[in-house]
Amino acid sequence: MSRPNTSPPSTSSSAGSNIATTVKAVAQLTIQDWTLMLGLIFGGCCSNVFTLEKIVTHNPNSGNIITFFQFLFIAIEGYINFFDRDNGPFYIKKNEVPLSRWSWTIIMFFSISVLNNSVFIFKISIPIHIVFRSSGTVIVMVIGWLIAGKTYNVLQIISAVFLTVGAIVCTLFKDRELVTIFHKRAEEEVAEGAVAQGFLSAIEDDVLFFIGIGVLTFAAILMAVMGLYNEETYRRYGKHWKENVFYSHLFGLPIFLLISPKLVSEFNELMAYPETFNFGFISVPKQLVYLLLNVLTQFFCVRGANMLAGNTTALTVSVVLLLRKFVSLLLSLWLFDNQLSVTGSFGAGLVFVGAFMYSYASGAGKPASATSSAGNYVKLNDDESKMGHELSDVDAQGKREA
Repeated sequence: MSRPNTSPPSTSSSAGSNIATTVKAVAQLTIQDWTLMLGLIFGGCCSNVFTLEKIVTHNPNSGNIITFFQFLFIAIEGYINFFDRDNGPFYIKKNEVPLSRWSWTIIMFFSISVLNNSVFIFKISIPIHIVFRSSGTVIVMVIGWLIAGKTYNVLQIISAVFLTVGAIVCTLFKDRELVTIFHKRAEEEVAEGAVAQGFLSAIEDDVLFFIGIGVLTFAAILMAVMGLYNEETYRRYGKHWKENVFYSHLFGLPIFLLISPKLVSEFNELMAYPETFNFGFISVPKQLVYLLLNVLTQFFCVRGANMLAGNTTALTVSVVLLLRKFVSLLLSLWLFDNQLSVTGSFGAGLVFVGAFMYSYASGAGKPASATSSAGNYVKLNDDESKMGHELSDVDAQGKREA
């Protein structure tokens, strides 16, 4: 089995060359270009997280219907792009990769998407969702080492330590300071919605939360495996990532029939929401409007990420998307009164620092690759990419999270 490569990641000259490449790419863009791209990324992506949190705050069990609408929108968009009037009966362009090869990707992608959007019923807040999924690089590295024999340089290994420690600290001390571990719990909070006190009592009292963390972990492992599978697919048949996105969503739609009763139930709950938006003579439940806006803002978010990826380096894309995640985290804490202790905030900071270090260590001068409309950063090299969902992740799978 290959072992991590602990040799220095690069010389000072190569690092300087990478930085020069990034600066040159950034300098070639006009103010108008940057305004449009950053507007789409920060406006679209942050609005997407806002609408998601609006939905799950009142309807935490709505993950399946959110996922279904995202799949439906992307499948329709993909069909428009892959339409071929001369290739009946379905009028879809001839695929470059055999459908049998895509079948495992379709199953894994569907599972990852449903899992990532279902964790809100386990008391997983949006800030924890953002931070934990941002730390997925570690799982990608471990799976890559175990299965594919990938090696990593010193800076990548250090970044993995930052990510791991940060994710653990943020998860265990999300609403309690580190010092409470040394003090006996003075009183028990029994009010509805009370949070667990300290990490020992959290393990005892907040079982649902740790089940949710387990679900996110399993989804991250599955995502890493799918990333390796897709890398092999691209190596054999070429980097047809658009085809991957289209078929993953198109053929994922029939799988929703297995949970159709849940979809109907979740949709009815959104429709039954008492507050409405009035559009002239029509009143529409707010939750339904937020659902539609969630799908549309996802499209704008990924369009901006695509534009950025097509005009700058991978490091620039990673930094901008990390900043976007950080802004989303701050907005969630501010607008929705989510709690994150000082200790938890320190852990979140370690995660973002580690993610930046990994991006830099993986090669600042590499060209960026494209993103899918699913919110998946489709990196066609060995770097970590999202799933998912949130349009937030830079996942090595070729999804979850622009």
